[in-house]
Amino acid sequence: MFKENIETITSQLENLMSTKTMVGSPIVSGNVTIIPILSACFGFGTGVGEGGEQSGPHHGKGSGGGGGAKVDPTAMVIIQDGEVKVYSLGRKGTLDKLAELIPTVLENVKGGKCEE
Repeated sequence: MFKENIETITSQLENLMSTKTMVGSPIVSGNVTIIPILSACFGFGTGVGEGGEQSGPHHGKGSGGGGGAKVDPTAMVIIQDGEVKVYSLGRKGTLDKLAELIPTVLENVKGGKCEE
């Protein structure tokens, strides 16, 4: 049972670990394309146990498994008029950096420019 649990869980990792997972769908606005770059962490575990008695209330078998994933934005690639810029969101304060960067990007898109 242990082997089957591991095989079932790990067989699904291939579906999760793909280019589509790490590179987000492009967002196009006019002549500007924004591509989010993501990082992902995956973890999983499984276990099997048996009761100590051959019969009675403490007899039995059990098995189980589970997994989890975490996806974070790490950068944004902005393409405009053939020019490519990469904005790193870094590890510390990623959401804060993303929140600060979005208005600037939108303003640049509306104004027809894309500068750091």
